[in-house]
Amino acid sequence: MNYIYDVILNFQNEYFDFYEWNKTDNIHHMRKIPILKINNQKFSEIKKHIVKFDEKLIKYLNNKNAIAERFKQNSITKMKYTFIICSDHEVMAIKLNKNGLISLKSSLLPDEEDDALEITKFQDEINLNYQIVQKNKKNNFKTRFELENENFIQTELDKVYKQKNKQKLNYIYLECFNKNEPNIDIAYNKLKKEINKTNNNFKKIYNIFKMIKQK
Repeated sequence: MNYIYDVILNFQNEYFDFYEWNKTDNIHHMRKIPILKINNQKFSEIKKHIVKFDEKLIKYLNNKNAIAERFKQNSITKMKYTFIICSDHEVMAIKLNKNGLISLKSSLLPDEEDDALEITKFQDEINLNYQIVQKNKKNNFKTRFELENENFIQTELDKVYKQKNKQKLNYIYLECFNKNEPNIDIAYNKLKKEINKTNNNFKKIYNIFKMIKQK
């Protein structure tokens, strides 16, 4: 079994390149982590979608020698079902739940990614068996910042709608379209369509919710 030592990981629900990491992210400093070589096609599928691995991999990762280790304060803690996969050109860290479903993903820093590729350069590919549980809906042409802002607006808009706050919803609608909309369902659905456009209305809705949050 091959390992890579002393690497920095940033596990998130979505895969983000290292240059999209935030200062507030919970960074993991790994002491050691297993590293596996797979073919390019499988790597692409695992990177893009939510997949569930079969029991064979779970048993493999349950071996005491295959459990990743993390530096935490002045001690070392275990991180089960955590490993790195490499294709010929790409690298990604994965954390599974106990059922084999991918729960978190992380990119690596450029120099550590190069180290991982060097380690697996002459390594045999492992045949990982899995099924695609859900196709990733992430828009790969949008940055993490844009996606997080969209999620923020959607969450706040849903909250206002569920509260049936007609006054607040109509105020946002008026700011965007310069007219009143007394029907709360029509207002909500039309505002919702503006979220993915990243236009002036998107910025207006975002600023309104940010202003409300700060009060």
